[in-house]
Amino acid sequence: MICFLSFTVFTACDKRENYDEGLEPVLNVITSLQGNGTKATINDLQGTINLVLPPRTDITTVELNIEAPQGVEINPSSGTTLDLSEREMITVKFGSSTRNYQLITKVLPSKIGFLGEAETYEELLATADDDIVAAAQWVQETYSEDFEYLNAAEVSFEDLQSVNVVVFYYDQVGTSQLPSVFTEGRNKSAFIEYMVEGGKMVLGGMATSFAATIGRDQSGLQTIKGNGEGFSSPDTWAVDGGVNFVTSKLGHPIYTFNQGLIEFDENGYIPVIDAGFREDHNNLWDASSLLTPGNQPGQFGEFERLYNGVVLGVWSGVADECCPGIIEFKPNPPYNGTMIAIGIGGIEWNMNDGRTNEYRSNVEGIYKNAIDYLSTL
Repeated sequence: MICFLSFTVFTACDKRENYDEGLEPVLNVITSLQGNGTKATINDLQGTINLVLPPRTDITTVELNIEAPQGVEINPSSGTTLDLSEREMITVKFGSSTRNYQLITKVLPSKIGFLGEAETYEELLATADDDIVAAAQWVQETYSEDFEYLNAAEVSFEDLQSVNVVVFYYDQVGTSQLPSVFTEGRNKSAFIEYMVEGGKMVLGGMATSFAATIGRDQSGLQTIKGNGEGFSSPDTWAVDGGVNFVTSKLGHPIYTFNQGLIEFDENGYIPVIDAGFREDHNNLWDASSLLTPGNQPGQFGEFERLYNGVVLGVWSGVADECCPGIIEFKPNPPYNGTMIAIGIGGIEWNMNDGRTNEYRSNVEGIYKNAIDYLSTL
């Protein structure tokens, strides 16, 4: 028995040595590829490289920067400018070993859509809630060249395919429930398909519940809602992006994507509404049930673990991980798209008492960072 075992070990070593003979010492793979400075996603097993270029990129003149291990030959070589309107084959070779990659390139659409229940943008401005009107006007003015109004009753998946980011803001007094034009029928199905296929949305105010409407938010925790007439307050309200979190999110693109848009107070909070009248239409999630009863550190991490929703902000008056007010819903099968939901009540677009909100620029900054960040995904 001892001799048999020794023989077995010996032959196994022989086989291992024979197996290693003739292997190339360097892997013939592409380690990095950039097109006009945009990094591509490489799948060595499938032999594909997916390059997603920013809106308005001229796909017919894209300069490739390709990296591979030393000694690996690349064809076409790094620094080559190509027309990528059709699939391109990238070949890497080391010694007698050759590997082919298919380079698949697309340019992101440039349109920024605003979703409303009116038939036209002009009708929306004439008939919608004052905060919806103010939000729509800001989106139109900020993205004038790319702005497109989307009539909820008529929008189709085909329409949405030409839109980079959809902005959906809704507000009203008396109920937090979205009108049926958003929650029923083929238009709802269009948005389900849009998000399954990788769509991107910024949801604001009462429209944050749309994440649950189309099935992306499965938490059932968005239960803190306000829809009253409002009241006057001498206080400044602010957003906490991480001061009281276990893990701060102040480095997230919603606060940093465009440098200088967000101004912080002395406590590290982001003021969003000054003293005066406010409607206080909160649309928040109650995370208190996620761990043991009560509000405690770690609830936001548990929300992310369960629902792949990253909590980015709360009302600054909350000193614990109680009530998410801004959430990034990341891709979560079958949904390949990303949503940012902004439901903190102090983030209002129009002041009902006619004053100019001292911190309106922070409201705009949060939304612009969210839109611009999503537009790159």
